[in-house]
Amino acid sequence: MQGVALTKIPKIKFVIIIAGGKFGGPDLGTPKLATNAFSSPIECPSLHFIGELDSHKEGGNVLVESFVNPVVIHYPEGHTIPRLDEKQVEIVLGFIENIQTLIALDT
Repeated sequence: MQGVALTKIPKIKFVIIIAGGKFGGPDLGTPKLATNAFSSPIECPSLHFIGELDSHKEGGNVLVESFVNPVVIHYPEGHTIPRLDEKQVEIVLGFIENIQTLIALDT
């Protein structure tokens, strides 16, 4: 019986991903469970932070491609929590404001 896991869990409303990547990564391939999870574009609003010096940057770029209309912030550091400039902070605040609006419409 496939496709019945997590059916009683509320739908995820949004994700914020820092230095993330797709399961398995570009070098290892995608495990079967992840293949099913990524079988269609993910419509959940998403904010991705990708470090230009991150050795896992390619995996982050591959993950971004799985989402519909992702918001992406590139920062100059590596695999770390980014320090944001004013423009990037505005992007983050805009994303959060959009999420607040979406959540308010759902209630």
